[in-house]
Amino acid sequence: MRIRFQKEHGGHRLICTRRDGSFTQSAVGPSLPEHDLAHFVVESELRLDQGFFGLINEGYSIQQLGDPAVIPSLPAGSMEAEVLTRTLQGLSNGAVAQSDFGASVEAELSRVPKGLTDAVITHMLQTYVTLLNSWDNVAEGAALELRWR
Repeated sequence: MRIRFQKEHGGHRLICTRRDGSFTQSAVGPSLPEHDLAHFVVESELRLDQGFFGLINEGYSIQQLGDPAVIPSLPAGSMEAEVLTRTLQGLSNGAVAQSDFGASVEAELSRVPKGLTDAVITHMLQTYVTLLNSWDNVAEGAALELRWR
């Protein structure tokens, strides 16, 4: 799947095009590109198939994944991806210390996901910061493109 973060005249658009050519797109709020980039990092690094991008790849629309009526029916893995994403954002902005990452996740999920080691957390943070810097350097009208598996 191709993931495109487009800068549009003070706004942003997320466009996800699946391998079969189908796509979903949506205008996103000013802080959502950063949140969606964190989803990309977490889900890619930990091979989470039921997170935001995994579900889009399976056919969900961006609108469905933000619909309060749909959210309770999503697979359990979507909550895992959301908690990890928020925690990665907290790590990047200093709200969560790296030594507290696992405990912060466990407080919401009651367990730490498999494969979440200090080395993985460090790698996710480095990748996320790199993507944030890339996004900051995208010119108005241009886009940042990523590949999902």
